[in-house]
Amino acid sequence: MSAPNAQPLAPARVDFDGERPVSRAFGDVYYDADGPAEVVRVFLAPAAFESRTADPAGRFTVGELGFGTGLNFVVAARLARSRLHFISVERYPLTVDDVARSLAPWTTAFPLARDLVAHYPPLVPGWHRRLFDEGRIQLSVYFGDVRDALAELAGQQRRGVDAWLLDGFAPRRNAAMWRRELFGAMARLSARRASVTTFTAAGDVRRDLASSGFEVHRVDQRPHKRHTTAGVFAGRGRDFVPPTGAVVLGAGLAGTATARALADKGIAAAIADDGEGIAAGASGIPAAVLRPRLSHVASTLASFRIHAFGFAAQRCRGLPGVRTSGALQLPGPDNDPDKLGRIAQVTPPAIAEYLDPGAASDRAGRVIREPVLFFPDGLTVDVRRLSEALCHHRGIEITAASPEHPLSVVRATGFNIDGFDTLEVTGLAGQMDRFGCTYPPLLPIVGDGTIVPAAGSVWAGATYEYRPWTTRDATSANAQRLQRVFGSAPGRSIERFRGIRAVTSDRLPVIGLDGGSWFNLGHGSHGTTTAILGAEIVASAIAGEVTPVTIDLLELVRPGRFRERQERRPNPFKTP
Repeated sequence: MSAPNAQPLAPARVDFDGERPVSRAFGDVYYDADGPAEVVRVFLAPAAFESRTADPAGRFTVGELGFGTGLNFVVAARLARSRLHFISVERYPLTVDDVARSLAPWTTAFPLARDLVAHYPPLVPGWHRRLFDEGRIQLSVYFGDVRDALAELAGQQRRGVDAWLLDGFAPRRNAAMWRRELFGAMARLSARRASVTTFTAAGDVRRDLASSGFEVHRVDQRPHKRHTTAGVFAGRGRDFVPPTGAVVLGAGLAGTATARALADKGIAAAIADDGEGIAAGASGIPAAVLRPRLSHVASTLASFRIHAFGFAAQRCRGLPGVRTSGALQLPGPDNDPDKLGRIAQVTPPAIAEYLDPGAASDRAGRVIREPVLFFPDGLTVDVRRLSEALCHHRGIEITAASPEHPLSVVRATGFNIDGFDTLEVTGLAGQMDRFGCTYPPLLPIVGDGTIVPAAGSVWAGATYEYRPWTTRDATSANAQRLQRVFGSAPGRSIERFRGIRAVTSDRLPVIGLDGGSWFNLGHGSHGTTTAILGAEIVASAIAGEVTPVTIDLLELVRPGRFRERQERRPNPFKTP
C-alpha cells in the first residue's frame, strides 16, 4: 500500500454536455440527465435503501467506489433517516468548482449539495472526514487508488458495510476498478446480507461478484437502459457491535470534543470532571487561532497537519465561540519569505495563499511589510466557549467521578498522566495579554507568537515559555511582540490569560489505544486542530469505523511510540 502525502493531486479533467459532467480521460458521463432519479433507480431502490435506513436509532454504512461529483452521497443522505456513514473512494477527484457546477441543478431539492461544496476536501491523498446534519451524516472520502482505500478499510473498519455502490466508469473504459480481487476485498468488509448495486450488467462483473460471495441478478431498467446489477452478500459477514457508552477523563477541549464525537456516533459519553469545570485549564484560552501548520516538503507529518486542519475547521465552523476570520502567517525564524512561497507552491490554494505585502496589508487592515501566507479558512476561537458548546448534546453527561466499570475509558487529561510513566508528556506555561488598541487588525496574525483582534483591543501571546517568567516579564514580552509587528507600542495590558499546555517530547499528540486505555492528549499549541481530529480518531475506533486519517498517520501519534524509544534511551522528562 502506497503512503499518501500532502502533495496535491491532479484534478479530474471535466467537460460539460449541457448540465451533464463528462470525464475527458474516460469519455463517459458522471450521471445521466435525470441525475437524482437515476441514483435512486440504479443504486438505492434495488438495495431497498429507504426501508433499511428508516430507523432514526439505527446505523447504516455505505461503501462506494467512485465518488465523482458526490451526487450519490447527496441523494442517499437525503433519503436516510438513520445515522449514515458514507464511505467513498475517488482516484481522480473533481475540483470544487466542477463539483459546484455539477450539483448546481439539484441544490434546491438537495440542500446538502451546497454544504458539500462549502466543505469539499482539498485535493490531497488520503481520508477526508466531513460531518453534516449535526453529525448524523458522516462522509469519509478517500482520494487515491481503490486498492489502497480497501486495504485501509481492512486495517481499520470493524463495522461491516451494509450497502455497496459501484459507480466507477464503465468496465471497458476503467478496467482497473472492476477486478475480481477488489470484489473479494469488498466481501471481506461486508456486513451480513450486504447489498451491492451497480449500473453495469457486464457478464464479467456479475460472474466476479458471484465468485466473491455475492448473489447477483440483473435489474430491468427499461426504458432508461436495458439492465443494471443488484445482489446481496451470501457470506457470514462482519458483526461488530459498538459499546453503548464510554467515559472521558478530562473536561478541556480534547475531552469535550471526544465526548461529542462519541455522542454523535450514538455512544453515550460521561465526562468525568474533578470539579474545576469545563475548560478550566489551558483550554480556557479566550483567543486562539485554528489554522494549519504547513511544510514545503511532502511527508506524513505534513499530511497529518493538513488533514487535522481540514477536519477541525469544518467541525468547528459555526459553533459558539468560533468565528470565521481567516489568518495571516508572517515570516519567522523557521519560515523566511522564500520558504513561505515554497509552502504555497505545494499547498492547495483553498488552504493557503502567498500574498505580497500590499495584499497582506489589505487583509490585515494594518501595514504588513513582508510577504505572508493567508489561510482563508482560518478561525478565531474562544476555546472555553467552544468546549462548553461541544457538551450540549443529550448523549453527554458531566459527572463528578467515573463509573466503576466503564466500557471504554478515554484519557484527555493534558499533562496529568499519573500511572502512565512511559508517556513523554510535560507541561509548559504560556501567557496571552489583551492590550488596548484603537485600530486592531482585521484578522489574526501568527508567526512570532499569536496576535488576535478583539473589540477595541488585541490579544498577543507566546506559544511557550521555555524558562520561568513572571507575569510582568511575559506581559513585557507580549508588548514587544506587538511593537515588532505594528511598529508602535501597544496600550496597557487590560487582561491576561495564563495556562499550562501539555507537550510531548516529539511535539506530536498522543492519540489512540495502548494497554487497554484510550488517549487524546499532549496537543500543545496545536490543540485547536489536533485535539478535534484526535477526538474523531478515538471515537471512530471505538465505534468500529475507519478513522479520518490513514494508517501511516495514526503511526505518528500512537501512544506506544514512547515506550519503544525508551528501549534505546531514557524518558527525557523523567529525572534519573
